[in-house]
Amino acid sequence: MKFPPFHPKLGVVFADAEAIRKSLAYLCLPADKTPVEAADEGLWISDGTDVAKFMSSQTPYMREPMNCLPRRIYEAVIVVGPARSGKTKAMVEGWVNYAVTQAPGDMLLIYSTKTKANEMSKIDLARCFASTQEIDKLRTGRKADDNIANKRFKNGMNLKLDSATETSLSASTYRYAGCTDYDRADDSVGEEGSKFGLMLKRIQNAKSSGMAMAESSPGRVVRMPKRAEDLKPHEAQPCGGIAQLYNQGDRRRFYWCCPDCEAYFLPHFEVLKWESLDDYQEAAKTAYVECPRCCHVITENKKRTLNLDGQWFREGEVNQFGEVVVDESQIRKSKWATFWFEGVVAAYQNWESLVYRYLNAAQRFEDNGDEESLKSFFNVDIGRSYIMQGRGSEIGAHELMERASSYPRGVIPHGGRFLIMSIDVQGGKSNPRFIVQAQVFGEGLQRWIIDRFEIVMNPNRNDDRINPAIYAEDWDLLIEQVIAKTYPLADESGRSMKPVLTLCDSGGSGAEKDGKATSVTELSYQFFKRLKHKRLEHLFRLVKGSSHNQKDLVKESFPDERSQHAHGEIPLLLLNTNRLKNRVSSSYEREEFGARFFHLPAWAERSWFDELTAEFINEKGLWECPPKVRNESFDLCNYAEAGMHYKGGDSINWDNPPAWAAEWQFNSNVCDSIEQHEFVRKPKRRYKHSKGIYG
Repeated sequence: MKFPPFHPKLGVVFADAEAIRKSLAYLCLPADKTPVEAADEGLWISDGTDVAKFMSSQTPYMREPMNCLPRRIYEAVIVVGPARSGKTKAMVEGWVNYAVTQAPGDMLLIYSTKTKANEMSKIDLARCFASTQEIDKLRTGRKADDNIANKRFKNGMNLKLDSATETSLSASTYRYAGCTDYDRADDSVGEEGSKFGLMLKRIQNAKSSGMAMAESSPGRVVRMPKRAEDLKPHEAQPCGGIAQLYNQGDRRRFYWCCPDCEAYFLPHFEVLKWESLDDYQEAAKTAYVECPRCCHVITENKKRTLNLDGQWFREGEVNQFGEVVVDESQIRKSKWATFWFEGVVAAYQNWESLVYRYLNAAQRFEDNGDEESLKSFFNVDIGRSYIMQGRGSEIGAHELMERASSYPRGVIPHGGRFLIMSIDVQGGKSNPRFIVQAQVFGEGLQRWIIDRFEIVMNPNRNDDRINPAIYAEDWDLLIEQVIAKTYPLADESGRSMKPVLTLCDSGGSGAEKDGKATSVTELSYQFFKRLKHKRLEHLFRLVKGSSHNQKDLVKESFPDERSQHAHGEIPLLLLNTNRLKNRVSSSYEREEFGARFFHLPAWAERSWFDELTAEFINEKGLWECPPKVRNESFDLCNYAEAGMHYKGGDSINWDNPPAWAAEWQFNSNVCDSIEQHEFVRKPKRRYKHSKGIYG
């Protein structure tokens, strides 16, 4: 049917259908590029301050994982590797670029937290989309189609950014679902189950065109490691998180070809060698890779060439001689393409830095039993799930009792230099009390438990049962029975030693009074204020467990006006309890005498050892106490370790120690009789100064 023309005066003309079709033809372009080709052609990525052109030649080990994303024979792609190796840029921005420009489909991107998702949307993806021409021309330009959590494109594709919640991973259908930094959040989602399992459900309707992706550096510790000979060639140690997903797939590892013997070998951390020098910085400069078969030396200037020529092989595709196997029956097969490479091949990580970090982390563990640096090194820098060096969580109470030392209770042993008292507060209904432990430290920070007792009754209140969460006067018992308590020396000279510091839990369980909840924290703060009036505050510190992400082992803080009970006048020690407990367990598991050796008390009952070994290390590397299990001994040792570190015990020069850690004849805390001990701090002398001619 032919429409009559509009009157010329109206100025109305028909649209040109041919021009419209040509201008929008790019929306229907066929997928003629691989993800790597699409990224190399036009993808721009954020580099921290601006944008940079994506070049797969910089991270050639990411080419095969990227090109597996559109392959219909796989339903999932998993990538395990060290941080800052280019895997996130390739598997997130590279995948988004391919999906938007080549194979549009609704996509869900899961980040570790909602905050992280918003940050990536506003910074990394915003820069990427604005600078990548092929993506930018597909943006609608409408604000409603380009917000922080959702982005819609002209070709109908929707991109959603969120964290792993029951809402985001239920009742929605996507073609693509990806999770970045998989191990930075829990493996399960509430009561719904596995996070990755829910992602697979979201793409199920897309059938073979759907794809689930997860990438991360490992963040779980290995609680029950297998022996090396029991592991299959490419198998990762059994643990949760991204390593568990990797083990379920075809287990591909990235290989280098030796320039000398032409055999393929795994460039893992163990092939990295260096000279053993006292100066770690100089030792790190000598780092090189040694071929495990012919011992050929490979310097770092060859790394880029080896990466470009490197290849991914599935488990069973390379034999023990470094030769390629072509018999498919010997090669592992799976619907999941899983990849794992280590920090030696990472483009943005040099070998000198790897060696230097490792040597410092190993030295730190040897010095004080702190495994956090080692764990961070292997998880983040190497890209390998960390096997806990300490066996503290595996040692039973009966094993420790067999190694206990016979020394008298309530006596400072020979070699003991300073005494720290620690208090655990129980203020609940069932059994309110103060649990007190006395711990002595000696040269080399060897330690002894010399006393353990409970304060249950208050003689000033008709011997009534105490309750630290209700009665403020019960706290005053700590002055005479703990803070000012002295112990005789083992030389029977009549001399005694007073504590250098007392640490007390400020967050013990509460109770109810007159139908209202009471706070142990409030009464502990009030007690510290009373100590200040008595000039005893220098002998006492309140402690509180802090986040395991806290950088400092012990951090002194001053609760300010935001607190209900303090206004900046009370010092509170925030403890990284996880690291402290690692140190404690490393000391009591040591069987041979040496630095930080724990002289376990033979006088203690079995219950004390049960409490010391009550906790275990979970898959995240955090100490965890089973429900309704007592762990007071472990907590009190934890407080004593914190007090020792706070006083500067870790940095003591034992050839010239401070007065409070000196030998008995020179020790400022040792006196000939109890009456000679001074606990009250003398007021500082005030000097009068001339104000000068200006008055």
